[in-house]
Amino acid sequence: MTRTHTKPPITAEHLQELINRVPRVRLACTPTPLEELPRLAEALGGPRLFVKRDDLTGLAFGGNKVRNLEFRLAEALQAGADTVIMFVDILSNSARQTAAAATRCGLRTVLVLKGERPDHVTGNLLVDYLLGAEIVFAPDAAAQRRAVDQAVERLRSQGRRPFVLNDSPMFAIAAALAYAEATLELLGQLQAHGIAPERLHLYISSTGKGQPGLELAVRALGLPVKVTGAAVHHTGGEARAWVAQGVNNAAAFLGLDLHVSPDEIDNRDDYVGPGYGVPSDAGNEAMLLTARTQGLLLDPVYTAKAFAAIIDDVRRGRLGRGDTAVFVHTGGLPLLFNLAEQIAPLVVPE
Repeated sequence: MTRTHTKPPITAEHLQELINRVPRVRLACTPTPLEELPRLAEALGGPRLFVKRDDLTGLAFGGNKVRNLEFRLAEALQAGADTVIMFVDILSNSARQTAAAATRCGLRTVLVLKGERPDHVTGNLLVDYLLGAEIVFAPDAAAQRRAVDQAVERLRSQGRRPFVLNDSPMFAIAAALAYAEATLELLGQLQAHGIAPERLHLYISSTGKGQPGLELAVRALGLPVKVTGAAVHHTGGEARAWVAQGVNNAAAFLGLDLHVSPDEIDNRDDYVGPGYGVPSDAGNEAMLLTARTQGLLLDPVYTAKAFAAIIDDVRRGRLGRGDTAVFVHTGGLPLLFNLAEQIAPLVVPE
């Protein structure tokens, strides 16, 4: 790809042109809908609220990773791979979407999942098996890495051509490219609603990979849009550095003269609660409120905790009636079933 070394601000058309130069395989059902949430806005007494339905991207319940995989799998296919390997957490939405996307592209999938195989297989893991992925469990990160290397060696000895998605720089860059493009899509939809970028706030569940795309787009276009990411585990503030690095790496990849520092990034772990994969009080409140005002389902691991940031910002006066807030729904609904035992007491009468 030819680097242009262009200094922002640039037009939306120019940014889209730069993204279009990157090899990809079309997988996602886009544009995803933008829906207004008037009952929820009334209940909160705050800003005008919208949700960008990236839970509806298609492929095995959809979600944000389908957009990313257009670039990741294009790279694997160009490398001549016949099998993709990915290592993630056992609850991973990314694993499910990767297995579906790889199948669509005629590739086999090996998932090396950190965690113990549960006695009861449900949620994302059930879908992983349904999609025909080979699944290897590893108790910790070190064992997971060993299992990946062993899988590569085993597959090569069988004459196969494995490609480890996580090991490529495109793994992270693809997320930024995908969500820079999704932001362009979103801005066009908002314009159709007569909503300008002034006093616009975007929220997304992200501990480093999703938020860079939103940041990249609004900064490349020179827009006064506020972006907030909600981390899914406690990072001690390190997620801000990860987001900044993601923006800078993707900008350099596209040839944009754009650089951000961690102190320019709003990424919070205030809503994580007890930890990753464990429902939080703030997330549970958000999950119930969106379901019972708009019929909008969030999951207790990612999206509910991210939406809690909007509720908190309304209550603290950071969002007012003159503002517009858009929640980027990244999917993850199979996790409702993984954590049914914790959720059921909140909603099922005794």
